[in-house]
Amino acid sequence: MRKLLLAVLLLPMSVMAHEGHGGVGLFHHFVDLAPAIALLAVLAVGFIWVKNRK
Repeated sequence: MRKLLLAVLLLPMSVMAHEGHGGVGLFHHFVDLAPAIALLAVLAVGFIWVKNRK
C-alpha cells in the first residue's frame, strides 16, 4: 500500500499544470482539494481507531 501511495504521489501528472497555466507548475489545485483530503484522513484515522479498539 505504501508503494502505491508513493507511486501516486510521485507521478508527473500530479505536478503538471493544465493548459492555460504555461506548462509545468506546482499542483496549484491543492487548496481546492485540501478539504476532501482532510476528510479522508479523518475517516481513515477513525476507521483505524475503531478497528484497534476491540
